[in-house]
Amino acid sequence: MPEMIVIGAGVSGLSTAVTLRADGWSVRVLEAGDSPGGNVRSERVEGRVLDRAANGWLDNEPAMDRLLTRLGLHGRVIRASDRYKTRWIWAMGERHPAPLSPPALLKTRLLSWPAKLRLLLEPLLPRRVSDEDESLADFVRRRLGEGLLDRMIAPMVTGIFAADPERLSLAAAFPRMAELEREHRSLFLAMLRLRRGGAPAGHLVTFDGGAGSLPEALAASLGDAVSLGTPALSLARVGEGWRVRTPHGELHADAVALACPGFVQAELLRPLDPAAAAALAEIPYAPVAVVVTASPRGAWAWEPEGFGVLKARGEDLGGALGAVFTSCVFPDQAQGDEHLIRTILGGAIHPEAALGDDQVLIGRARAALATLCGGERHPPHLTRVFRHPRGIPQYLPGHPARVRAARGAEERLPGLFLTGNHLDGVGVKDGARGAELLTARARALLTPRG
Repeated sequence: MPEMIVIGAGVSGLSTAVTLRADGWSVRVLEAGDSPGGNVRSERVEGRVLDRAANGWLDNEPAMDRLLTRLGLHGRVIRASDRYKTRWIWAMGERHPAPLSPPALLKTRLLSWPAKLRLLLEPLLPRRVSDEDESLADFVRRRLGEGLLDRMIAPMVTGIFAADPERLSLAAAFPRMAELEREHRSLFLAMLRLRRGGAPAGHLVTFDGGAGSLPEALAASLGDAVSLGTPALSLARVGEGWRVRTPHGELHADAVALACPGFVQAELLRPLDPAAAAALAEIPYAPVAVVVTASPRGAWAWEPEGFGVLKARGEDLGGALGAVFTSCVFPDQAQGDEHLIRTILGGAIHPEAALGDDQVLIGRARAALATLCGGERHPPHLTRVFRHPRGIPQYLPGHPARVRAARGAEERLPGLFLTGNHLDGVGVKDGARGAELLTARARALLTPRG
């Protein structure tokens, strides 16, 4: 049975190890930290669930479904509540429900009538013929207009990537949008022909115990194959296999999968493949801080209800990107009828807002919530701050080329494989998909014996 050493015990690394093991590999996972999950971790405080970063995933990824089936974990999955579906956008100093249908688009006050008329021109526009990687902002501005970009697309992008749409690769972040233009010329015509506009179906889900329960369950299934507090210090190709040096000694295996962050992969690969290391080092990460507050009913002039609120481009919330109303989305994660809210600070747009001591960050979050909810009447009775200095990888224009350059190492160094949210998608479910893709590549190059 061939052996693979997986470096990194985040969702990508653990999913990779579980998928490889199911394919006939012996695996060992090395993690520099003292717990699995990377940023995807949850704390439990007096019956509450406090997600440190991601709060779940969309249930539209077949690879994630197969991963959960493999480990018998479907029984622990819970769906977001259907009771509060409104997604709010903060613009022009007030909340607006996000228009999620053509009639709602015509009625919304988010868009001016010139912006709405600009949308109607989209079916008449020609398709783009250049193969150059376009930013999301340029794509939306070209096809749908500035108004939609500022008031709808920019908030969506901050909610997913904590990114600036001017500096986000369309091909890397939203490849389906580029495909629809190539295949149908018009996005609106694609909506009519496909009836869904090619938009993915899916419902937000998580685990009982929060999103952090996923890596905990994956690690538990691997047992003592996971070594915490064991960073990889260097890699070396030895004969037809690999040697990994750690503070506790050297390990040998037939292959190595790097599932650690891109900047760590760059350091490990620099002596072996400078070109791949340079490409990985060019992938930046946006700092993010998550401030969780629990407050009593009546804490604000407006009682938060709905999924949450994101700010439109140009609005000032003191460095906050928006807030998720956790007690509406996953009511069981709160205690009683309190408001449990996650306020997101920083990102690529306001990186400085993710800095400062806990009281500074809590102050920013409370000030943002006071603005969004019409003024604070009572302080929160619980606060927690979770910092992610390198929180979310940023898919800048040219990202697909950087991914190809990084993956070139897999061809030049047989037995080496790369995965991670900087390569395969930033969502939790993308870790499962990346694990299957890596396993397929490993199967093709190193067919398991026996």
